[in-house]
Amino acid sequence: FGGNSGFSSFFESLFGGDLGGMGGGMGGSRPYGNAGGYDRYSRSRPAPQPPRQDVPVKVTLEEAFHGTTRTLESSDGSRIQASIPRGVRTGSKIRMKGATEQGDVYLKIDVMSHDKFRREEDDLRVTVPVDLYTALLGGEVEVPTLERSVVLKIPAGTQNGRSFRLRGLGMPNLKKPDDRGDLFAEVEVRLPTDLSEDERDLLQRAREVHKR
Repeated sequence: FGGNSGFSSFFESLFGGDLGGMGGGMGGSRPYGNAGGYDRYSRSRPAPQPPRQDVPVKVTLEEAFHGTTRTLESSDGSRIQASIPRGVRTGSKIRMKGATEQGDVYLKIDVMSHDKFRREEDDLRVTVPVDLYTALLGGEVEVPTLERSVVLKIPAGTQNGRSFRLRGLGMPNLKKPDDRGDLFAEVEVRLPTDLSEDERDLLQRAREVHKR
């Protein structure tokens, strides 16, 4: 990213403008310094370190699952592209080493909430609606994941709120992307609201049998 004009508006606001060097204020030489011959300018000073700044970046849960990229563009059209790895969480910081002449850039990740899934570290939770008859008699239901839907067999007599653990269907681990968390499918039993006469009679008989 050659030149001092690159990222003028974006990165000058990050790093405080020109950080290059000590300036020209060395002044005239002092022949032999003060008593003892010590010259306070005789030793070089370390270059000031640019302040570390974080750039907030929002990603979707799907992007955090698959990994994604972001392109940062300055007012003069200069661009840098950042790779965001799989498994990032809210609060993760991605270092872009040497992104500018002034130093590194850090992306601070914010994973947005999802309309279906709730994240707990590398695990995911999802609510699965189940009709009354399947909950009573058992059966199969479809469970969504971030990749595809899977079939879950639930036993007869499944209670509302019961959770089923589907191993390895959660989020990838940031440090070990091949390791995955789990997906917890939480049953939400849906009661019928428009029963037919036959259904009412059947349920009434079932209730009478249950009381015996």
